[in-house]
Amino acid sequence: MKNVPKKSTPALIATWGAQLVAAGILGYAGYLKLADHQADIELFTQLGMEPAGRYIIGGLELLAATLMLIPQSAVYGAILGLGVMLGAIIGHLTALGIDVKLLFALLVAALCVVVIVIRRFDAEFLRNLWDHYRYDVE
Repeated sequence: MKNVPKKSTPALIATWGAQLVAAGILGYAGYLKLADHQADIELFTQLGMEPAGRYIIGGLELLAATLMLIPQSAVYGAILGLGVMLGAIIGHLTALGIDVKLLFALLVAALCVVVIVIRRFDAEFLRNLWDHYRYDVE
């Protein structure tokens, strides 16, 4: 990878902290969905997505959590996690109502944004996008 700036120690601590917390929450939530937890069954029944939607979302959450624990793929896991959490936020605001799960979705989304911003140069397409808007917009 060329033109990748070295991350400072505080940035590395921040991104690893964000990655570990987000991966822990996503991993636990994904596990509960795949393990047929009754609350998740009721939630996805209310959304009209039971059981296929629950299994797909649970699998995506586990995939995002796993990717965030590998330094080379952390930014991709954060992008996937952000997408899943945006879907959860929209689902809560439109159909499910405001509860503690919405707060966790907002927290994980914010942590994913932190990882994406700090590790934006780790993914070539984000690096190219950053360079385009940084230098070509003038």
